[in-house]
Amino acid sequence: MLVALAAFVSSASACAPRTNLPDVEDEVMCTICGTLLEESDSPQAEGERSLIRKLIAECQTKDQIKDALVAQYGPRVLATPSGHGFDLAAWIVPGLLIALAIVGLAVGATRLARRSRPPDPPAPLDPGDEARLDRDISSYDL
Repeated sequence: MLVALAAFVSSASACAPRTNLPDVEDEVMCTICGTLLEESDSPQAEGERSLIRKLIAECQTKDQIKDALVAQYGPRVLATPSGHGFDLAAWIVPGLLIALAIVGLAVGATRLARRSRPPDPPAPLDPGDEARLDRDISSYDL
């Protein structure tokens, strides 16, 4: 009996699950619905879940499971785009748009700050110009 228990413990420790279903479900899509696997109830989603459970029982890592899903269903099964080719744009474009928005807000804020500043007071006139201006103004009927 002790030998059987030791064999059971060694086989259980040899294949301890490296991941779990919820950990994989939130990074994988249902290929029929186009939603996250954790939100889908379609028969396709159930098939994907059963494959994931089988691979978890075989002690595969999350990356190995995702690779097996891509081999079975294609790259659109992954919830995140790959980091190369055209999919790289899905990572770069939002970052560039955020950076552009920040620059635009900074430029707008500096322009607004310049406009809201009161204008500098006019320089005082020298006495000769002031006397000439007074003579010109007095010639008009105001």
